[in-house]
Amino acid sequence: MLRPYDQSTKRANMEIHQLTYFVAVAETGSFSRAAERCNIAQPSLSQQIQKLEQELGEPLFDRLTRRVVLTDAGRSLLPRAASILAELQDIKHSMKQETDISRGMLSVGFIPTIAPFVLPRVIQRFSREFPLARLSVHEDLTESLVRELVDGKLDVGITSSPIHNKLIRTQELLTEPLLVASSKKHDIITSADIHIKELDEFPFIALSEMHCLGEQVQSFCYQQHLELKIVCHTSQLTTVQNCVALGLGVSLVPKALAMGDISKQVVYRELSDATPQRKIAAATHVERTQSFLAKKFIEIVREEYPT
Repeated sequence: MLRPYDQSTKRANMEIHQLTYFVAVAETGSFSRAAERCNIAQPSLSQQIQKLEQELGEPLFDRLTRRVVLTDAGRSLLPRAASILAELQDIKHSMKQETDISRGMLSVGFIPTIAPFVLPRVIQRFSREFPLARLSVHEDLTESLVRELVDGKLDVGITSSPIHNKLIRTQELLTEPLLVASSKKHDIITSADIHIKELDEFPFIALSEMHCLGEQVQSFCYQQHLELKIVCHTSQLTTVQNCVALGLGVSLVPKALAMGDISKQVVYRELSDATPQRKIAAATHVERTQSFLAKKFIEIVREEYPT
């Protein structure tokens, strides 16, 4: 029988692979066949069995000429070792089920100037492809999404780049052009082509710079030395669209807004001598492992984004 041994040191030194090799030798009756089963060189396997015997203070096998047989200590250890290995397999199986790629939880965030154009289709497709997954969606400004990504409350943020935070990595998904929007009924733009400097001639409906899109539009206009006649600042892109439709002014809006506009009240034109644009990106924490569901969600956003 096994002699008592120090629980704090002996068990700490016993390794799982030693028990695996022990069970293999016991079941095959041979060190060579056990080595083949475990895909290890026989000398290495024999050495690990010897270490196990030294740690337990008992020989586990009688080495006969043609085979090995269990000693009393070996017969005592065998059911325990088999039970430990079976429990480990059960843990692996349970963990695999619990972390099933189709059953996980995913928390994502969108900025308001992106969410209306892609979020409904993305949720619909994601739910169809991963019906057992739990999806939590948050819509907020970039600053708030970055804070939640840093705090680990969000797995993915769909936003516009760049993001200036060393803890956030961004994966560019696509580049979206910005178009000149003007009223179809009360159009103050008379030519099909519009040059960038002509924007100075029209009243302009501006999105608040609290949104990264508003900031990007202002930055573009500043770089082009435009002096916009801003008649309205608003925090909602839909308000910009409605003001433009009423003929109150023109604006620069994402192409996705134009593609989703079924009202036919607004005309969308490209600038003839410049291409303002924004880059859509997936933001994640640099130190977090990206799950399968997160990767698939990002792929779906890229594929479903109107271009």
